[in-house]
Amino acid sequence: MHRELFFIVVFCLFFATTVSIRCYTGTDNKCLIAPENKDCGVREVCTCVKYAYKCLHGDVSCNHQEQSANITKWEYLIVSKSVCKALQNPRSGVTDVTCCSTNLCNSPNDGVCTWSSGRRRALRKFNQLLKIE
Repeated sequence: MHRELFFIVVFCLFFATTVSIRCYTGTDNKCLIAPENKDCGVREVCTCVKYAYKCLHGDVSCNHQEQSANITKWEYLIVSKSVCKALQNPRSGVTDVTCCSTNLCNSPNDGVCTWSSGRRRALRKFNQLLKIE
């Protein structure tokens, strides 16, 4: 009886850790660790992604100077595997796409990821409000 209960508990713990993932979210070094996520759509598995993109005219994630200079920025997200695969298509407009499925695997290349603590707290609260379970 105890042995069966032990295996059930181990199985549940293993299953719980495989269906959710934690990823960095944000751009360049203005990023943070998002809360665990397991909802990326109906029958979709979540994955972390990082990719580079050029700041073009009208891009809301870039300021006017960045758009004028046509600089390259990095984006860090949590998306479904199908979205990640679509980003890998050369026609997607992004480059250097890395899709990965372990916690915090999409960290910035330089390892630096900072955002002001006030903004981080506000975003964490916002994420908690939107979390649907």
